[in-house]
Amino acid sequence: MNYEYKTIQFTAQLKGGILSTKGASIDSQLLSIINQHIGNGWEYYSMEVVHIYVKTGCLASIFGRKDEVLYQDVLVFRKQS
Repeated sequence: MNYEYKTIQFTAQLKGGILSTKGASIDSQLLSIINQHIGNGWEYYSMEVVHIYVKTGCLASIFGRKDEVLYQDVLVFRKQS
C-alpha cells in the first residue's frame, strides 16, 4: 500500500495559576485535533518530537545568548493514496 502523510504541530495550552481549572486539558486538545483529521479521511499514525537547533544571531551572541535546542511535538497522519 502507498500512503500520503501529513504532519501537524501540536503545542498544548494550559492556563497558569494554582487554582486555575480553566482551559481544555491536554488530552482533550490532542483528541480534538486527531478527531478533526480523522473526520477528513486521515488515519492517526504517530506523535513524534522534532529537535530544532536554533543558532544564536550575531547581536544576541554579543549579549551572551547561547545556541539552543527547542522541541516540537508533531502529529503524523496518513491516508491511502
